Amino acid sequence: MDKHLQELLQQEDQKRREEELRRTYALSQKSQGAAVFLSLLLAFAAYIYTRRWKALMIFLGWCIFVGVLFSDEEGEVSLPGLFLASTWAAVDNCAAIQRAREKIELLRSGQSPDSNRQT
Repeated sequence: MDKHLQELLQQEDQKRREEELRRTYALSQKSQGAAVFLSLLLAFAAYIYTRRWKALMIFLGWCIFVGVLFSDEEGEVSLPGLFLASTWAAVDNCAAIQRAREKIELLRSGQSPDSNRQT
């Protein structure tokens, strides 16, 4: 029974790694220019384009926080707040695309992406 459980756990771990690799590869194929354009057009659209849902939730939480800080008396969001949001979205999504490309390149060269992490 113990051996069967270990095999099941190994299979699940393998499925998780394969799914992560598929997501990383899909992200690496995205255009950084399109991510920048979308973030300038509508900041959260770049997160939808890159399909980074957890990062989108963090971004929206940050936007609410910044919106409270940079809103005027009528509750309208100011131009600096919108500029900060679109800049952050562009930088964050371009960095994520670049990290995914580097990880895929390491895998293609036969290296483990985890062995190159700097602490």
